[in-house]
Amino acid sequence: MFSKIASITLPIFMVVLVGFLYSRRVKPDLGGANKLIVDIALPVLIFVSLSSKSFDPVAALSFTGASIVLILLSGLIGWPLAKFSGATPQAFLPCAMFGNVGPIGIPLIALAYGPAGMPAAVVLLVISNMLHFTVGAGVMSGKVDWRMVYANPLVWATVLGVASAQWQLTLPLWLETSLTMIGSVLVPMMLLSLGARLASSQVADTWVGVRSGVLILIIRLAAALLALWLIPLQGLERGALILLACLPPAVFNFMLADKFEVEPNKVASTVIIGHLLSLAFLPLGIWLAFA
Repeated sequence: MFSKIASITLPIFMVVLVGFLYSRRVKPDLGGANKLIVDIALPVLIFVSLSSKSFDPVAALSFTGASIVLILLSGLIGWPLAKFSGATPQAFLPCAMFGNVGPIGIPLIALAYGPAGMPAAVVLLVISNMLHFTVGAGVMSGKVDWRMVYANPLVWATVLGVASAQWQLTLPLWLETSLTMIGSVLVPMMLLSLGARLASSQVADTWVGVRSGVLILIIRLAAALLALWLIPLQGLERGALILLACLPPAVFNFMLADKFEVEPNKVASTVIIGHLLSLAFLPLGIWLAFA
């Protein structure tokens, strides 16, 4: 089991470390690269994964429901516990509800389960993003902006991918190869970009970050157990849901906090320290996923 955990986690942290060390020395401008990842590579990967013949939209309904329950339960459990974090509920709850599914979750599930795990990883990403853009932003701002959903290319990539799988459409080989090549750059570039972002971050309100980070991991694991009790899953889907619960808070939480002026320093500290704590908790999550 130790070698399995090491083979999954070490490549993730090694690539993040490369991005971190390189950015500390060179300080590259990754704005354009990150935009290409989000606008092109990510939607392409979602379409390719969901349009594969191995993806069954009907069979994925239980997993989709369990993912939604996990996110919402994390918020419900976290609401009365927010006062112990040192942050307001508006700042704390989105961090508790939404993990870093893109840069950490997708590589983690891909390394844990191989190509068979990609449809589950993509479902997690889409569900998490849609709820993050609506519920998460609504918690911080006090209102929901539905344009962040229907104008999102990830949503349209999901719709097209599911429709392609349902209708069993076959792409020309040259097009399928091209899309696969574009999607394959996503995982390493996301990890390098995450390392670069951590290198440029300033840690403030450290004690709030520590308390929030520990609370979040406890809340999310409890929510995962409750979600699995309500919607029993087996095998890969059960493991993927547990891995989702062990992810550090999403970096996007800081962007929302900064935009809506909701204790951005405390949220930044929670995000950064959450990633450091994941060094200890991700191996636990992998052990629980494969136990």
